[in-house]
Order: sequence, then C-alpha cells, then structure tokens
Amino acid sequence: MEMQCRSARIALCLAVLAAQFAVTPTQAQDRKTDNIEGVIASRNGDNLALRVKGGSVVNVAITRATTVYELQGPLGLGILPASISQDVLAPGLKIIVEPVSATQKNVAKGIQFDTRDLERLYAIQAALAVPQAQIQALQQELATQKQHNSIQDQALAAGKAADAAIGKRISDLADYDQKAEMVVLFDVNSANLSDRAKADLKAFAEQSKKYRGYLIQVAGYADSVGTSNRNQALSDRRAEMVAHYLQQECDVALSRVLTPVAMGSSNPVAPNETAQGRAENRRVTVKVAVNRGIGE
Repeated sequence: MEMQCRSARIALCLAVLAAQFAVTPTQAQDRKTDNIEGVIASRNGDNLALRVKGGSVVNVAITRATTVYELQGPLGLGILPASISQDVLAPGLKIIVEPVSATQKNVAKGIQFDTRDLERLYAIQAALAVPQAQIQALQQELATQKQHNSIQDQALAAGKAADAAIGKRISDLADYDQKAEMVVLFDVNSANLSDRAKADLKAFAEQSKKYRGYLIQVAGYADSVGTSNRNQALSDRRAEMVAHYLQQECDVALSRVLTPVAMGSSNPVAPNETAQGRAENRRVTVKVAVNRGIGE
C-alpha cells in the first residue's frame, strides 16, 4: 500500500511538471538541451551572473514573467508551489534556467532549484553571519586605533619639531651665562616634591621669567644605595617631576625647559658613606642660562 502511494505521488509530480511546461517529449528533450545549469555567482537587480560547468560565466536576465519554483523531496520531485519570490535567487544557489526561446537564451522563462540546495545556502549564510559581525567590529576597532595612532603621530611630530627647535637654539648658544641655580632635595626612594620644594620652584620660575630668551636645564641625581639601573630610573623620575611641575604649575613654556637629564648616582656633591651626604645627593639641580647674544 505504501509503495502504491509513493508511486501515485511521483506520478502526480510528473503530471504537474508536464502541465507546467506543456510540451511534447521531443520538445522537452530540446528544451533540456537548451537549459542552463550553474551556480549564481552574483546578482545585480534582475541580472544574474551564472557560473556554469567549466568555470565560464553566463549572464541571465529575469523578468516579472519568470517563474521560480523548487523541486522538493528526496528524489527532487514534489508538488510545485504556486509562486516563489525571486528574492531566493541569491549568490551561491545552484539553479537550472529554462530560456524563453532558442533566440532568447539569456532571458529566463523558468528557474528551478532543489530545496536541499537552498537549505545549504541558508546554512552557509547563517554560519558566516557571526564572523561577518566580528569582522565589522574588528574593522571599526582598527579604524579607531588608526585615528588614535594618527593623533599620537601628530603629537610626536610636534614634540620632535619642538625638540629640534630647542636643540638648534642650544647649539647656537656657544657662549651663554648661567643666571641662577637651585637644588631640590628628595626623600629616600622618592620622586615626590615636598611643599617647600614646590614653593621654591615657583619662586625660581618667577625669577627666571625676568630674563629674555632664558632656558632652564633640569638634571636628576640619586645616592649610591641600590643598583645603578635603579638609581638611573629614580634620577630620571625626579628630573621629570621637576620639569613637569615647572611647566604645569609654574606656567613655564614647554620650549623654555630643556629635556630633563637623568644622571643616576654620578657626580655626588657629598660622601655617600654618611646619611647626611646621601641626603644631599638625592637631588635635582635647576639652572637658568641666557645667551650672551640675547642679553637680559
């Protein structure tokens, strides 16, 4: 009984197909020869680029009269839906195109596809949806990073230009006078400024501004306790701290403060063997120089 039902269903499908095309067996054979089978490579409106066997591409046009239907079931046969939207004709779908006529081979009268091929296409699109979203997020992140890098490059270029200008000015100071000097002392293992140091730096900055064309040199030092690398880094932090305080809190122009110099534990001003001597060596020297050619 089951076999009879299946046979009846197949016979019904064949009858529907025959009615759809309404052709004789000879005509059906001719049309099968004219049919174009391939995979949609791209779609531009009503124009399909179909990649056929052998790798070549055939352009096919669809019209409002073009019938789109799917073959269902394990044998690729089934009841044909009355109407299927042409929107299913997406890149990646395998189709068979029946031309309008022998003289209009590139205009589709009917297009058929296997339901299983459409399901595979949907599965692939779903699998690619998440990676595509991740790619878009990554592209946005890269664009933001590129913009950030551009801003940093501009700031770096501006800094280099300022350093070059200062370097040129210093190279021109073959003969200059030191006008003032002060020393800032620091606690053990510290690069923090004391309240007294801050007050002294503000007073020193105000005094320096009285000189025309002045430049300030900042050099940091450490005592001999600890490794040379540690003392070098500590002296660098101390010099940077003083330079930043002059620029940010004392309104000294960036171009007036030379690049801070880290001297480590070199050039001690007192013996490192005593606590008093080490305290004097934990210092930053700040000097003001004016080119004799510029004068006061």
